[in-house]
Amino acid sequence: MKVIIHSSVSLDGSLLGFAVDMRAHYRIVGSYGADVHLVGSNTAAAGLKMFFTRLPREKKSDFVRPTRDKSLPLWVIPDSKGKLLGKLHILRRFDLCRDIVILATRATPKKYLRYLKERDYVWHRAEKSRVDYRRALRWLAKEHAARTIITDTGKILNGILLDNGMVDEISLLVHPVLVGKKCYPLLGNAQKGAALRLKKCRPLAGGKTWLVYKVMKGHESST
Repeated sequence: MKVIIHSSVSLDGSLLGFAVDMRAHYRIVGSYGADVHLVGSNTAAAGLKMFFTRLPREKKSDFVRPTRDKSLPLWVIPDSKGKLLGKLHILRRFDLCRDIVILATRATPKKYLRYLKERDYVWHRAEKSRVDYRRALRWLAKEHAARTIITDTGKILNGILLDNGMVDEISLLVHPVLVGKKCYPLLGNAQKGAALRLKKCRPLAGGKTWLVYKVMKGHESST
């Protein structure tokens, strides 16, 4: 399995505080042909606020699992606290999403699990109070034939994945702008360092640059 962190950032590494070229961002995402998009619950909630001033109500069709092309990616969302209660139907309606899968824990509210069950969502529940990402990714590989996973998330989840040695590549769409003191660093929560090897440096329109780094692991970083 291959895990790729992908994000659009400013030149000083910020996720926020500038206008993202969404077309270029998602063109790169699509180029990976990932089986799974790993989306943070905070990122998903923030996206809904960005695009909807008032959330659409549920319909009867939202209680039925969609039947879509299996080549489309699953959107997998760690949401142990049930932050997306009453909101998942909006994400599920996106045509480029095969369906939503939730990563839960033993601390996940029963109300949220009932909500998922009533609407025929698939979920994977960890036996601990936090998501076990290594086990969850193995489950995704076994149950959903996941081979390539790309993230669309913030610094918390990215930091967890990096600190646990689970990231193979880091893909950055660098925008020609500095955020300054309000910088919200993409990898600001990572506790451990890592050696990287540049795989790609491609200039794009508007002064943007697409950078791809391989994360060196174990003996690779010492050679």
